[in-house]
Amino acid sequence: MNKNNPTPALLLRLKTLLPTLSRAEKKVVEYILDNSEAVIHLSVSGLAENSGVSDATVVRTCQNIGFDGFQHFKVTLAQDIVTPLQSIHEEIDYTDSAEEIIDKVFQGTLHTLNFTHTVLSVSVIESAVNALMQAENVYIYGLGNSQAISMDLQHKLLRLGMHAYAFIDSHIQTIVATHTTKKDVIFAISHSGSTVDVVESAKIAKKNGATVISLTNIGSSPLSKISDIKLYTASKETKYRIVAMNSRIAQMTIIDAIYTIIATRTPNISNKFHDIEEALETKKY
Repeated sequence: MNKNNPTPALLLRLKTLLPTLSRAEKKVVEYILDNSEAVIHLSVSGLAENSGVSDATVVRTCQNIGFDGFQHFKVTLAQDIVTPLQSIHEEIDYTDSAEEIIDKVFQGTLHTLNFTHTVLSVSVIESAVNALMQAENVYIYGLGNSQAISMDLQHKLLRLGMHAYAFIDSHIQTIVATHTTKKDVIFAISHSGSTVDVVESAKIAKKNGATVISLTNIGSSPLSKISDIKLYTASKETKYRIVAMNSRIAQMTIIDAIYTIIATRTPNISNKFHDIEEALETKKY
């Protein structure tokens, strides 16, 4: 980097610590030093694969250099190398007019939707639809930004007459997971695929025989690794972003597609929708 764009403090710190690390840890740090901007878009599993080490080695490396874990390290790295404006939205500049900013925000969302559509697998969507339609209960897990998506999925599945329950408390997620059976489906939503509580609860449910459907950003992650059915969005957003609208819109679009397919395969659904709307009329002035 030149004198007008000096090496970020964290990267300098990593270079200093490099000789003190183990061989495996050096692989992780060397990859980070060579690909710092790419790393902020990776999950822990993605960095592990690219570095040629295990997920545990990545976490251990982050802890050995002074962080709680990979997510803590990634946020710090992003704060070091990403400008405050970029942290709100990539490719927007301080000199942009309101019209240019609006255009870039919309274009970014359209790009995410088009990219997600391109990588979407019809067969995987079909598998998710079949699993949901055959489930006795559908338990939906989402924390943080994923809470709103989990509630939206619950709303849609309830309209279809399915037994769907969204849980946005990590303790409740764990409790529910211990009671699941092979008749149940866990629908776990996490953009990073690295939300510890969601992953651990899904593991418990999977051990009990439940089918696990995950909705994450494209790429390997701890959540996708344990899932039976893997749904992916394709967005550049990462945890350091202030708002993750692009990924959420892509997630909701996938959910809407699943909902619509199930609706077309549910007998007498038009009559059920009519009854719902009639009942909801009492909620309006």
